[in-house]
Amino acid sequence: MKLDVSPQPTPPRTRTPFLTAVVGISGAALAFAFPEAGLAPLAWVALVPLLVAVQGSTTRRAAGLGALFGFAFFGTLLVWVSIVGWVGWFLLVSFQVLSVIVFSVILAWLSRSTGVLTALVMAPFVWVAIDYVRSVFPVFSFTWGQLAQSQHDLMWFIRPAALGGAWLVTFIVVSINSSIALAVIRGMQRRAAAVVPALAALALVVGPALFPSNEATGESINVAIVQGNVPRDWTGTGFEKRVRILEGHVASTLELADRDIDLVVWPESAVGIDLEKDTFVAEQIAQAARAVGAPMIVGGDLDAGPENYRVMAFLISAQGEVIDRYQKTHLVPFGEYIPGRALLEWIPMLDQVPRDAIPARAPVVFDVAGGRVAPVISFEGDFGSLVRGRIDHGGRLLVVATNTSTWRESWASAQHVAFSQLRAVENGVGVIHAAVSGISAFVAPDGEVLQSTDLWERTAIVNQMKFAESITLYARVGDWFPLLSLIASSAMVIRVILRTRRKIAAEVGG
Repeated sequence: MKLDVSPQPTPPRTRTPFLTAVVGISGAALAFAFPEAGLAPLAWVALVPLLVAVQGSTTRRAAGLGALFGFAFFGTLLVWVSIVGWVGWFLLVSFQVLSVIVFSVILAWLSRSTGVLTALVMAPFVWVAIDYVRSVFPVFSFTWGQLAQSQHDLMWFIRPAALGGAWLVTFIVVSINSSIALAVIRGMQRRAAAVVPALAALALVVGPALFPSNEATGESINVAIVQGNVPRDWTGTGFEKRVRILEGHVASTLELADRDIDLVVWPESAVGIDLEKDTFVAEQIAQAARAVGAPMIVGGDLDAGPENYRVMAFLISAQGEVIDRYQKTHLVPFGEYIPGRALLEWIPMLDQVPRDAIPARAPVVFDVAGGRVAPVISFEGDFGSLVRGRIDHGGRLLVVATNTSTWRESWASAQHVAFSQLRAVENGVGVIHAAVSGISAFVAPDGEVLQSTDLWERTAIVNQMKFAESITLYARVGDWFPLLSLIASSAMVIRVILRTRRKIAAEVGG
């Protein structure tokens, strides 16, 4: 018996050049849902053209559509990476685009095998599963572009993160797009058939408001973020620049001497000179701590030989002594170390990373100011899975110390603050987001930015923060939702494969 292996019919009008162009345009539009443009509702509809276009498509066409959407989205969102070179931008964007290509190919295959409805129902599960893999894949693990990040300022919409992490918020965003896509496809055939999926999309938009809002109810402390700033257009030596940055942080801290402060936070790279080897640097920090009469969390580096260093956060007592320290565990590939350096030494741009940082293996929680503070450094704050481990480990207030000065006036700084807003909601704790050149911010447990600074100013801001007395389900349990999505997606793929094989076997036998 001859087998019919031809592709199933596609929904009407999904192969038009116009729709293909819209897929590219919508990919770029999605980037504007993120900070700093911040047009969050764009994320509710930007995936629709891609979801419609891949239905019934061949693998090759789906891969092309995914690549078009992915390059338009990530290329626009991460354009600031080009500041350190277009080659680096292209490589990073290309790797992220792979996730969209895989998503599009799987969705097209499901639509051919099971129909449009099943494919669109599974789309949110598949997207979250791939996003999770993207966040943990060795070396290039990256979370930038997580759809939940685009919703950072919609306090009611990001509430579900307390239950399932930012993954659940992403799931809701994709579900809205899937519902609208189904309404569009059904509406092409019969307008009345579009009503139910359209109402489902509306319910998904307003539904997150039913979740409770986080609130910290523990002891209050007055926290100061010192943003010492970075000199711009610097023409002196690197050492002199690091001295100037230190002086800026010391001066801004001394100005707080008459304030009632319980904790001072200096950002990453505030102390770029090894304080264990340079007595002048150590004394400057001690002078600042004694003047303000409060403990300080200070971001700095320690030398570890001619080819290595350690990225640190130091806990300084009110008397100016180092009493605890945290060493960064999750380093930035090609930023703080070069993977396979010996094989890549021929690339000129890698001269910008002359030494490799050494990662630590375990987190640290500081006992300070009457509570427990979890420090993370820069890139680490972008990973919900990593941060929730620190909160589950006992942290009841989160410090994110970062340095985004490399990215100048780009969207990078605002996008980084958005991650801290998600971390606050995921864990139910306040966040102290300290950036050496801005944006620095205080974030409430519900994700609201209580106070923030502008870029490129030397300043200090003070706000009252509360320790959390309880933490969220996500902080206690972890990544149950992305794992559920991964299991559901894998189960569906396996089911379709087995069903297809049984059908082929039956037809051959017949």
